Amino acid sequence: MIFSKNTKKSSRDKETFVDYLFIFILIIITLLMLYPLWWVVMTSLSEPVWLSKNVVKLFPLKIDITAYKFIFGDSKLWQAYGNSVLYAALSTIVSVAVCSMYAYPLTIPEIRGKKFWNTLILIPMFFSGGMIPLYIQVANLGLLNTAWALVLPGAVSTYYIILFRTQFKSIPMELRESARIDGASEFRIFWNLVLPLSKVIFMIIALYCIVGSWNSFTPPLLYLNDDTKMPLSIYLRNLVVTNTTDTAELSLSAGNTYYQQIAAQGGGIGMRIAIKMGTIVVSVIPIMMIYPFIQKHFVKGILLGSVKG
Repeated sequence: MIFSKNTKKSSRDKETFVDYLFIFILIIITLLMLYPLWWVVMTSLSEPVWLSKNVVKLFPLKIDITAYKFIFGDSKLWQAYGNSVLYAALSTIVSVAVCSMYAYPLTIPEIRGKKFWNTLILIPMFFSGGMIPLYIQVANLGLLNTAWALVLPGAVSTYYIILFRTQFKSIPMELRESARIDGASEFRIFWNLVLPLSKVIFMIIALYCIVGSWNSFTPPLLYLNDDTKMPLSIYLRNLVVTNTTDTAELSLSAGNTYYQQIAAQGGGIGMRIAIKMGTIVVSVIPIMMIYPFIQKHFVKGILLGSVKG
């Protein structure tokens, strides 16, 4: 009996040690993942003179928000922000509508040929048409340099359809049969019955679409050549990859001599670095603000996606 108690105690101690070790490892991994973002934020708040000397600390000796004054005073940034919001809204509305209406008929037992349509949506998961044919098709449709070039090619997603189909299948068929007996059409059943009972999955897919569109980089780079239509991702790329913010531009946009003083102290390069880092911070703020509130919905989406019955 004593041996049994000692064995249980030893087992509990071992489990406790493993738990603490696992928590410690997770904390280390979290800190490693947060460090790059912290470094970017601190760099954007550092004095340009120190940045020019390649001196970046975990905590700046003095907070300098000069870079943010330039960033928020740049009309191109707000234009890019507006474009990103527009593209995200259009992509979300179109993708949610198309994918949900594709998935709903796949859950109706009386529909024939469902196996063919299920197979059809799986093909793009394994075989892609290629970037060049897609570009040619977009050009032939006259969609180049328009918002629809970013919306229509990605409107249909196999993953989203699977999520919708899984959710729709979970709704009792008796509810649909009752609605049909009352004379409701399939569209009315979908709109007044299925949609209200599937609000969570609609929210999940909408969030996926928003995040995907906000982070989209390659499509706007391919299909847009008008600077006034560029989203935030391309604006950020142009700012980070190319030195478009020289000291002369800074002094003119500020309307004062502070930037000229920075340049005189050898901080011109540091100012460009601070502006680049500040722009990165500004671009991720919307996603960082909404993610804590939608995290549980992302988890639900992953669980639904794992059940493809």
